[in-house]
Amino acid sequence: MEKINEMMRLGEVVLNVGHLEEMAGFYQEVIGLTLLEKNERVVRLGVSGSNEALLVLRKIDNAVVPEVPRIGLFHTAFLLPTRENLADVLVHLIKSGYPIDGAGDHAYSEALYLHDIEGNGIEIYADRAKTDWMRDAEGNLPMVTEEVDVDGLLKIATGEAFNGMAVGTKIGHVHLQVSDVDKAEQFYRRALGLNLTTAIPSARFFAAGDYHHHIGTNMWAGRNLQNRQEQEVGLAWFTIITPDKEAISKQLEEQGYQVNRFEKTISVVDSNGIMIHFK
Repeated sequence: MEKINEMMRLGEVVLNVGHLEEMAGFYQEVIGLTLLEKNERVVRLGVSGSNEALLVLRKIDNAVVPEVPRIGLFHTAFLLPTRENLADVLVHLIKSGYPIDGAGDHAYSEALYLHDIEGNGIEIYADRAKTDWMRDAEGNLPMVTEEVDVDGLLKIATGEAFNGMAVGTKIGHVHLQVSDVDKAEQFYRRALGLNLTTAIPSARFFAAGDYHHHIGTNMWAGRNLQNRQEQEVGLAWFTIITPDKEAISKQLEEQGYQVNRFEKTISVVDSNGIMIHFK
């Protein structure tokens, strides 16, 4: 098993939705994404200055919101370039009146949390400088959640009119809701080759290189979760962009995972039933 290339990054997160127009409007007006492309079935959203989608909404017919938690998305995490950008988003969210679920200072980052109108989790965050990250003797990151200095954030807001998420915003990580974190570790660490950066009994966090995490997994909703049903809204798949696509596909096949090949992508279903596309 080889380590995944440190140049790996996350690409688009794809959601199956029931209310395409409303969801597209929410992500533009409340979250601040930019419309890149739209038709009757699909909306691609990103940020100004780039044609690369961060979020793709796919309309499904006869859609329903799951009545119970499902294996899939815990949240999509949008990484802003600076703390000042986070302050501006906070001011915008307060002015919008849309409910914020909470905020957390994780020592390596400061984050705001909310849910979209169909229940998908969202994190909007800014990293601290890597030199300020707290690591233990083995280089691992502790799991810390403290109160965010909201007053301090508000003091550094620019006061300018909010025109959407800042240029350079990207998908920083994807946090997944799973039924078995040991199986998640089997896939993301042992089969895929990511580094395990934080581990507690109910959650595992993985990264390429020395980032705090590109993938988070938790079973905080319980061990008996089932996969999303065909007509239920939620995560369709997320995307990993890597120059090691072919090497990864070979590695996964050697580990017993079925890899599907398409013209420009490959796809695999992880150990908890979540689909990933590699580009």
